[in-house]
Amino acid sequence: MKSLRLTLFLFVAVLLAASSAVGQVHILHSNVGDAKIMSEEGGSVIIVVWDIKNLDLVTDYSLERSVNGNSSGFQNLNKSNCNQTGNQFRCEDRDLYKGSTDQTAATERVSYRLQVTHPDGIPHLYFTAEESYTTNAVRRTWGSIKSMFQ
Repeated sequence: MKSLRLTLFLFVAVLLAASSAVGQVHILHSNVGDAKIMSEEGGSVIIVVWDIKNLDLVTDYSLERSVNGNSSGFQNLNKSNCNQTGNQFRCEDRDLYKGSTDQTAATERVSYRLQVTHPDGIPHLYFTAEESYTTNAVRRTWGSIKSMFQ
């Protein structure tokens, strides 16, 4: 009986560890049907997904990222990491390898916001989202090496 309980406990623990974490999203505009943010691949990849109710209101969009709650430090994400299927948009952020710590692994916070330009030229904030991600020394070192050659 003990081994059955232990096996069941380990199975549930593995399921919880393997599942992707889901962060917080605050929808700020009525043209957003749904929005989700989640981390995958052990917390090293952040995925932001959203649905738009009326695509005619979207002339352009910009998904922006800020690391560790720096509200003034938002930067545009590369749209080549985003795709659109009908009214649904999906962006993957795989560039979170650098961190501010020398630890082997660290969990940090990342914030996103979606700015959408309407046909009248006025930008609107559609949502904000926050998620945790994991960085490690190997990712930070590789990122530093890559940046030297760019």
